[in-house]
Amino acid sequence: MNYKYRGISIDYDIVGVGKPIILLHGWGTSKKTFTSLTEEIKENYQVHLIDMIGFGNSDEPLKPLSLNDYVLFLRDYICRFNINNPIILGHSFGGRVAIKYINLFNDVSKLILVDSAGIKRISLKSAFKIYKYKILKRWYKLTNNKTSYQRLLKNSGSSDYKRATPVMKKTLSLVVTEDLKKEIKKIKTETLIIWGRDDKVTPYKDALYLKKHMKNSGLVTFENTGHFPYLENKGRFNLIIKEYLKDVSNDLY
Repeated sequence: MNYKYRGISIDYDIVGVGKPIILLHGWGTSKKTFTSLTEEIKENYQVHLIDMIGFGNSDEPLKPLSLNDYVLFLRDYICRFNINNPIILGHSFGGRVAIKYINLFNDVSKLILVDSAGIKRISLKSAFKIYKYKILKRWYKLTNNKTSYQRLLKNSGSSDYKRATPVMKKTLSLVVTEDLKKEIKKIKTETLIIWGRDDKVTPYKDALYLKKHMKNSGLVTFENTGHFPYLENKGRFNLIIKEYLKDVSNDLY
């Protein structure tokens, strides 16, 4: 199914009946990654799967978006479909959106963060790379060295950045610069944190930071697992989610 949000076509699915749960995918992926989890919980929950703007079958934005733009997009979806006190599960970028959303709109009953983004960390090595990139970029522009300039742009940045289209490259740059440490400390919503111990994208120390600063939270660690525990170990992940949600009574729906 799809609808228009500010002229942008948004692809979504609503499956099952019961307490609403919204599944927010990570950067560069889509709602399809949640197929296995949806099959496990759809008998007891109304599952909302959304391809966020610029991903899956949803259109790209006409101009670069900020994190707040994605938060307002989520707010519009919740209001559009009259969703009351949903559970939100956010993976990676989806977790970043969920964290910011909860701090602006206090209408989420439970939060599940899976290898969530949102904590900005810059190592000395990364800082040097950024400094070098800026110096070279400026030099190539001053010397009108177009070949080296284009090569620098093509070879710089993360794998997500390199794969992105121009508008999504700028969107990614806007999104990742925002540090959510202050927002994380304000969250009072009951939160389940799930993390792969071997995650190289959002390191495990971020999980420990979340657990330390979110008072009403618990942490489940997946050993020998990377950034996608819900895909790398579907059976265990689905079981944990089902057990965690057991105490959510459907008479609240």
